[in-house]
Amino acid sequence: MKNTFINRHIIFVVSIFVALIILTSCEKKFDFSTLPLDENISVNETSYVELAPPFSGFQKISSIAIGGDQMLYVADYNSNKIFQLNVAGIVLGELYFNDSIAFHPSAIVQDSRLDLLFCGETKVQNDTIAAIFRIQLSKFGLKLSEVTTSNIKTVWKERAKPARRFKGIIVVSDNQYIVARVGPDNSSPIDPDSRIIWFQKNDAKIKEISDLQTGVGSSITFINKPTGIIGFPFSKNFIVTQTLEGVIYGAVLMKYSSLEELWIPGFDPSNPLQRVDFIRPNQFTNARGGAYDAHRGDVFIVNATSDTNSYAVFKFDSKARFKNESIRPNDVVPMLTSPSGAAFYDRVLYVAQDSRIFRFKLSTDFIR
Repeated sequence: MKNTFINRHIIFVVSIFVALIILTSCEKKFDFSTLPLDENISVNETSYVELAPPFSGFQKISSIAIGGDQMLYVADYNSNKIFQLNVAGIVLGELYFNDSIAFHPSAIVQDSRLDLLFCGETKVQNDTIAAIFRIQLSKFGLKLSEVTTSNIKTVWKERAKPARRFKGIIVVSDNQYIVARVGPDNSSPIDPDSRIIWFQKNDAKIKEISDLQTGVGSSITFINKPTGIIGFPFSKNFIVTQTLEGVIYGAVLMKYSSLEELWIPGFDPSNPLQRVDFIRPNQFTNARGGAYDAHRGDVFIVNATSDTNSYAVFKFDSKARFKNESIRPNDVVPMLTSPSGAAFYDRVLYVAQDSRIFRFKLSTDFIR
């Protein structure tokens, strides 16, 4: 009788334990419909898996960004539109620009006030010039569909040099923002076209960041043809990306020193202790911006390359070491050879190219 009682007790305890496991599993159901079928993926290998299908319906995407409202914003250069999507890819609103206000949006970001800041072009008399614009989205219930072109505020114009264009914009601490500007004329040591510019939260220009030198050469601080800029939350640090025309570093990390009120390179190639993967000379074909994973501290650099054995997306960890999860077109998406921007949110990497936005997730992130 004693053994029977013990056995029944053990069975009862085991039954309760199994029931708790089942209930816990039910609370954390995984939606397998978002995972494309790929029988070649090994759970022992960490790699990026494409989430199918890609978001489509655009013409020529120049920039994407995840806002503080957890929406995905898309700047479509060719269609003269900005799109607002949820992270499932459903378009919630779009704003079309006519030539009298703004057109050809080239970069976009959202600040902590949920204002949209974007770069593009505008007309002044007979010239088409670069400009920066602001939309106070909170006044419209965060619905881009409620905004009209009359609600767009032009906060900066490049009147003096019509050939200049803005290629990237980020928000830094205190809603200040920094933009990357490019142009064909860098002959002036005082006012070259290619510059990184720092703005106050009220849109007043603070200064052009001269800690980065405009010109060609092998210095880590030389910039010649900026293509984008990557920011870090609650910080004034940034990464500027550029083509390799005349320089050897396609991505440069700059750290802000509040004591000296200047930016210094995050890494010094001449220091053997700082020769990290991130600053290998000539490793990018054509870096064109990227994204930051604030949870893991990883940095993504998108890279346009015709070599499918090269990397379309470089990934570096918080110590600037190259990570094998970097994406080659041959590994995941064969046509991913000319990405134009990236964003990261909730373990998903969004990469824009031409008319589509591809989504990727680490294979290990599917295993909870």
